Amino acid sequence: MDAASRKDSGGHGAILSPPIAEFEIVRVTRRVETEGYSIPPDTSGTVLAVFDRGAAYAVEIADLPGGPEVVTLRADQIERMR
Repeated sequence: MDAASRKDSGGHGAILSPPIAEFEIVRVTRRVETEGYSIPPDTSGTVLAVFDRGAAYAVEIADLPGGPEVVTLRADQIERMR
């Protein structure tokens, strides 16, 4: 693993997974209140943009009231679909 794949987390040398890429399918891991929406856990969406090297993501969610919307979600609120 190269040095770019490592990030020192509080001096513990933790290795973090790479950011989720654009157009990957993700799922919300817990209820999220954002931008006027209450998004339930297990809601899926598509990553459209990656912010701050994966700290947050613009995610298009098709199943919101009124149709598809793009919301900003933090990395700890989503995970890759397997």
